[in-house]
Amino acid sequence: MKLRDKVVLITGGGTGIGRAAAGLMATEGAKVVIIGRHEESLRESAKQHENIRYMVADVLKSADISRVLKDIEQDFGKLDVVINNAGMALVTAIEKINLADYDKTFALNVRAVIDMVSQAIPYLKKTRGNIINITSGLVTNPMPLNCVYTASKAAVLSLTKTWARELSPYGIRVNGVAAGATKTALYDNTGLTAEEIAVYESAVEEHIPAGRHAEPEEIAGVIAFMASDDAQYVTGAHWHVDGGFGI
Repeated sequence: MKLRDKVVLITGGGTGIGRAAAGLMATEGAKVVIIGRHEESLRESAKQHENIRYMVADVLKSADISRVLKDIEQDFGKLDVVINNAGMALVTAIEKINLADYDKTFALNVRAVIDMVSQAIPYLKKTRGNIINITSGLVTNPMPLNCVYTASKAAVLSLTKTWARELSPYGIRVNGVAAGATKTALYDNTGLTAEEIAVYESAVEEHIPAGRHAEPEEIAGVIAFMASDDAQYVTGAHWHVDGGFGI
């Protein structure tokens, strides 16, 4: 119960890594609030544990972020941890980049993270809380067809390290978790066919010493540790959970 009584907010908590993190952290005693745009997946995720509550919200809308934070303070009296997990991946050759998709990727992967953190700071100052940003192993070991996604996650890593210094005087820790290739629905909205996704995933696995994709629960374990007091002297770190991909 290393997270007993901590109040945790997870963006993109309806599926994948967000869902796995919510389930694990609730089991370890946290009161978890998951947010996302799709109520059905959020509801299913919340069924994992009685300590999980969901709110339908779009992190691309500042008003939604503000509403969620105010509701959390009203319902729980505090906020200890913010996990910026929501994201999208664009798998496209540079000569075929659609700038509208670029805008969507950076809006969700970068702008929304900045907006969330900016609005959450007053709450986290009160608890000397912490922020965990989900990045990617591609940031330090890029692969073809991922230039936009990789650049967006590199921006998040830069923000993470900057905020770690900026917010340290307030006792707020900021860390990144570089998730490796994971069995999630991340590529479902890329426009790729199921066959193309399978070919791409197979190519990725050839570069992973562990020889496979991670299960979301394997990423969640590190997230839970980073959120706990066991990591209270860790800030500005970028933890690779990637099966050796970044070696």
